[in-house]
Amino acid sequence: MMLARQDLLAAWRRKRIRFEPDISPEQINLSSIDLRLGYIFTRQKAQPSVAIRPAQDFDPSGLVLTETLNGDQDILRLAPKEFVLAQTLEKITLPATLAAHVHGRSSLARSGLAIHATAPHIHPGFVGQITLELFNHGEWELQFFPGRDAICHVIFWEVKTPPLKKAIEILSTYSGQRTPYPPRRNR
Repeated sequence: MMLARQDLLAAWRRKRIRFEPDISPEQINLSSIDLRLGYIFTRQKAQPSVAIRPAQDFDPSGLVLTETLNGDQDILRLAPKEFVLAQTLEKITLPATLAAHVHGRSSLARSGLAIHATAPHIHPGFVGQITLELFNHGEWELQFFPGRDAICHVIFWEVKTPPLKKAIEILSTYSGQRTPYPPRRNR
């Protein structure tokens, strides 16, 4: 069952869903919570002769550039047809009883912005900033202020049978990630 505004407000006030930095009530919508763009971004290095197998164990360290923007003066610029990994400003902590999906905001999609390529799901027990797969489908350069602009929203779902803590620890591939494209933990 999807959580609606009154459920989201209650879960947030009771600290069932936690955010760091904390959100404001204005970020809570009818059935989602808006999250802001963080400061760390990862871009793929142009490597025309490199082929990777991302479904296998893969360490992207030498093939990506990670940058940190600082403060209100820096702008994330996303050129037409450009792909950038980003993170939400808010670190989220989910209990084992909730899962979530991250989605783009309609107002930004109308300018050509996609928030995720194929990875909207956030597992129960997740702790960390949410990685966003930003792609500019449009013809205009898009500009965003990290730390200020609401970039996505998250929808929360009740989990019928919560997984055990040990299962969450073993199966949580990217929980606690510090950059948008860290090496994947082996399971």
